[in-house]
Amino acid sequence: MYIALYNTSSIQRLVDFVKIVCSFRETIPVIIKPIGAAAQIGVPEAYKIIHRANRPLIVLSEITDLHSVLGVDEVYYIDIKGLKKSIRDISPTSSVAIVINSGESEPSKKELEKTNIVYFEEIPFELPSLALTSILLYLLTKSF
Repeated sequence: MYIALYNTSSIQRLVDFVKIVCSFRETIPVIIKPIGAAAQIGVPEAYKIIHRANRPLIVLSEITDLHSVLGVDEVYYIDIKGLKKSIRDISPTSSVAIVINSGESEPSKKELEKTNIVYFEEIPFELPSLALTSILLYLLTKSF
């Protein structure tokens, strides 16, 4: 399962995201459209962490690359305007990616094509991206 952070410019947020995702063995961290310092300094720092953990890290330029490059079957983008869904509805056997917005800007409608826009009823939407990632991964591993 892929867990993606979308469009961050924060070095610390990117590094912390990778550390959180790496602490859950069943998941692979994906960074989508990092900008500014996060792209220049954060991604190399994240690769150091990943290398020490002997885990993969994927960096993509847009959300649609999850389908076209990684061959993911289902992509979920978390947004309060999406459909209400339970974490238990996500199948652990299929190729799944969950995209979490860093809170800095929204993806375009074109970028969200073939993407399920959802929010999970078990998690308060107002949480910052890193807290949302932690709780989501904890609940996902518990449900699997």
